Amino acid sequence: MSESASNTSSNSRIELRMSARSGVYLRFCSFRCLRKIAHRGAIWDESAGSGRFVEKLGSVIMDNGTRTSGSDRSLRVLGFESFDRGSHGQVRRSFQDHARHDWKWITRPGRGWKWRMRTGAAELAADVRRQADQWGGWVPDVLFATSLIGLGDLIALLPREWRHVPSVLYMHENQLAYPVRKEFAANDDRDLQFAVTNAMSMLVADRVVFNSRWNMDSFLGGIDALLGKSPDSTISGASEVIAGKSDVAWPPVEATPGSREVLERVLHNVPVIVWPHRWEHDKGPSELLETARSLRKVMDARWIILGEQFADIPEPLSVFLDEFQADILHAGHIESRADYLQILASADWVLSTADHEFFGVAVVEAMLMGCLPWLPERLSYPELVPDSAKGLSPLAPPDDPSGVRAACVEWLSPCLAGRAVARIEQVLSDAAVEST
Repeated sequence: MSESASNTSSNSRIELRMSARSGVYLRFCSFRCLRKIAHRGAIWDESAGSGRFVEKLGSVIMDNGTRTSGSDRSLRVLGFESFDRGSHGQVRRSFQDHARHDWKWITRPGRGWKWRMRTGAAELAADVRRQADQWGGWVPDVLFATSLIGLGDLIALLPREWRHVPSVLYMHENQLAYPVRKEFAANDDRDLQFAVTNAMSMLVADRVVFNSRWNMDSFLGGIDALLGKSPDSTISGASEVIAGKSDVAWPPVEATPGSREVLERVLHNVPVIVWPHRWEHDKGPSELLETARSLRKVMDARWIILGEQFADIPEPLSVFLDEFQADILHAGHIESRADYLQILASADWVLSTADHEFFGVAVVEAMLMGCLPWLPERLSYPELVPDSAKGLSPLAPPDDPSGVRAACVEWLSPCLAGRAVARIEQVLSDAAVEST
């Protein structure tokens, strides 16, 4: 291949250029050229020539969280979940319960996530080929995949006639910001390959949806530096390309806000604090132990320790369970959903000590059930609470607990299951419109 031909090929990749002065960005790709104006969701109609604005070309999340309308017709959506467990599994079930569109799901059990990122695409595509003959001519309008899948591999392995179907990638997490324990070789370059898989999937997708702004910002802020490690790389501006087709949409949370009686209840004289995390190192058990010891010096407290347990309990959590045994009202996973929500409604505060959280479903559930937030100023937590609920703790309670609870419930209303599913489905409609 000649040098000029090689340059032409390399320059045909997707690029995004920004004009800081006008706020206009141009996104170029081989199949469309779309000019947008970054002003409350207005879209530039390039075909009109006169520079007029149009209201309906896909849809755009507005400042108040609403959208303009894309296509209102019901779509056929083929969903892929390679790790059908935890928050991944819950989101899928919420779509099954609340979706307006016609969904079919191909899933794999929630184990061996690294293998799922490497081989899950082939496993899911093989399942499609086995099942498609039973679908009676059903053909997807949109593909929906989640973050533990190599999307490019998946599309390449689907039936040929489906490879042009627009795709939406939902990012529950990103591997660039995911904490890796030192004993598991955090400095090993092989760990970076999972973040690269995320990046390649996002570049392939027509639309990318992150479950929180922290998730999006933590990835976009570091991916260019990571890709720059590649020898003789010609990839540039990947973060801008991805940003140009990305939205933030909170995941559906299956919890109805507590009753008026629950939201207006009086705080206990001895505060009841719930820690709702799975029992692992990335949820900050050391900080939990330190926080509890510090609090004990100035006031009594009662503790509820929830979350999924594993055979290997972090040592700081074992110490906490022993040291605070007399103050613990409950410790362990609660299988019954109704019982779980009821015990949340009995607590005054929800405490997080997490070192890793891309959204925080357990914390959101607790706040919807009337727990006041005792949260750090890091990760996704600042975006989950209104200003009136920030900086609170049992040592600095609000003057009006009921007012703060009501403000939190209102703030979190976009993640109530029905609303959250509708919002994400609107992105799917947008992708279908933009592909026509």
